Formats: sequence, C-alpha cells, structure tokens
Amino acid sequence: MQKINGYTIPSKEEIKKEASKIEALAQNTTGISNVKANIDLTNYIFAINLDFQKVSNLNAAFSKLKNNKKIDTNFNTDYFTYIDKKFIRTQKIPIKTLYEKLEKADKEVFQTAKYTAVYKFDSTIKSFSNKNATQSKSKKAIKLNGSILNVINGNEKIENTITLN
Repeated sequence: MQKINGYTIPSKEEIKKEASKIEALAQNTTGISNVKANIDLTNYIFAINLDFQKVSNLNAAFSKLKNNKKIDTNFNTDYFTYIDKKFIRTQKIPIKTLYEKLEKADKEVFQTAKYTAVYKFDSTIKSFSNKNATQSKSKKAIKLNGSILNVINGNEKIENTITLN
C-alpha cells in the first residue's frame, strides 16, 4: 500500500533517513552525547538513547525536535525537571484534545500502540511516584510502559517523580 487514510506510507529508507535526522538533531544539541536511534521495522519499534549533562539540555533537544517538525509552538516541551535530587517527568501536551480532533480512521492507529520509557541514572533510586513503573535490580533505572490509548484517555500516566539517593 502507498497510502492509508490519506497518509503516504514512507519507505523503510525514508524512515531510516528520518531517524538519522532526529539522531543528528539531538547530537547537535549542547550537552547531549552518545545519541543512538534504534529502529525495528518488523515490529515498528523506535527508540532513541542518549546521555545528557543537564536536564535543560534534554528539554532543548525536545524543543529542537518540535521546531524541526513544525509542531504547534504553543506546546511546552519542558517535560523534565531536576530539583533537590528529584527527576520529574511531566506531560504538558493536551493529548486528549488533540486525539479528539482526529478522524475515526486515524484514531484506530492508537488502539494497539504501546510506549516504553526507560530512565537510567548514575546513582540509585530512592523512590518513584508512578505506580506502574518498575525499578531495575541495580536500583539505577526505572521502566514505564503501557498503552498509548490509556495515556490519551487518562487511565495511565507517564508522569513520574524519581527521587535519587
């Protein structure tokens, strides 16, 4: 198929090229290093791994991505905060409102969509606020995964406050 619901389906090469652009965008952000995009085109799993010096560098990378993709400039991309040994992930985009504006056929894509977020730290984790998150055996990482549709509908949260030792 070349189109679904009026959207052109990108080729594998186009997907890889776009991932390379995102990788370069992040790599060229001050304070960001070791950027690696991983693409599984069999299962359509996309991941980006990176290191950052300060949380403001991470937020800057998201801002660059937003601007590059011409996403509504009213959306705040300061998703991360670090204060008093607390790493805080917030969700500031009104995803339910955006979802409701989609055509029915476009909403169907989200029926089986999943997400996974993994945050790794140099020090151990003392506590975390999201009850759906799981801590690694080393106590230096948190994993959160679930259904995109549940996040959209408010049944799951991606917000998390991770307190470090």
